[in-house]
This record gives sequence, structure tokens and C-alpha cells, in this order.
Amino acid sequence: MKIYVTSLQQSTLDLWSRLLPESMAIEFANQSSRSVRADALVISGVWAFDRYGGTPNREAAQILPNSRDDGLPEWIVVPPFRPIVERDGEFSIREDFEQISPAYYAVLQSLRAVKGEFGDSASVTLDLPMLGMDDPRDESTPASVARAIEVFLSE
Repeated sequence: MKIYVTSLQQSTLDLWSRLLPESMAIEFANQSSRSVRADALVISGVWAFDRYGGTPNREAAQILPNSRDDGLPEWIVVPPFRPIVERDGEFSIREDFEQISPAYYAVLQSLRAVKGEFGDSASVTLDLPMLGMDDPRDESTPASVARAIEVFLSE
């Protein structure tokens, strides 16, 4: 699978390229996701649900068809949230997911969904601004995503 990481901030891409595993599978692009020709685009539900459908899901990534002819890939992938539990009217992250980074979980589950739906030959773009991951001072998010990609590529 080919993974593109896009941002319009070179400083963010520099950080991500330093922290993500060196791999032929990952390409960094200082451009919008519209400029990258990929099969699927991973974006937050905040941006996706109103345009492409779907509803928040904590269990699995959603793959939504893009029939809007908006220049984005044919498939939109919305990452899941970490699973929660309700106790006495209070919601909290499920205990077995408390130590798992939201970025790790979101990216790993999204990549697995794309591979499961389209196979190893698919290409996917992680659009950092549309994932809320475009902060050039945040090292924890790309470090978490790096672990997720390493796990994914080793499966």
C-alpha cells in the first residue's frame, strides 16, 4: 500500500518525515490532498459526515463513497474514535484503550479498513489538516502515527 502524508506546512512535513519510519510506502507532499492521486483520503468525521454521509463510529473506520466530483479521491475514510463505556451516566474511554493514543488507533484502523476493502495495491492519503494533525510543534501525534504505520506495515 502506498501512503501519502499531505500538509501545506513544510515545517509539519519535516517533523513527520523525521518521525515516521523510512519506507518506500510513505511519501510526503507539501500540497493539498486534491493534488495527490490516491484511491482513498483519510479525514476527520468533522469534515466528512456533512459532505459524504456516515455517522460517528467508535468501533471501525468508515469508507464512504465520494460522488461529489470535488477533486478528492473516490473514497473517503473516516477514522474511528477510541471505544467508550458508560458507567452510572458517565462516559469514559474503555479501560483497555486508555493507554492507546487516539492518533494511533485512528490511523491504524483506517489503514486496515482500506487494505481490507481494496487490498495491498491501494493508495491512501493522510491529510494532516483535515485530520487535525497539522501542528509543527506536536511530536506526540506523528510518533503515535509512526507506531501505527510500523504495526500496519508489519502485518
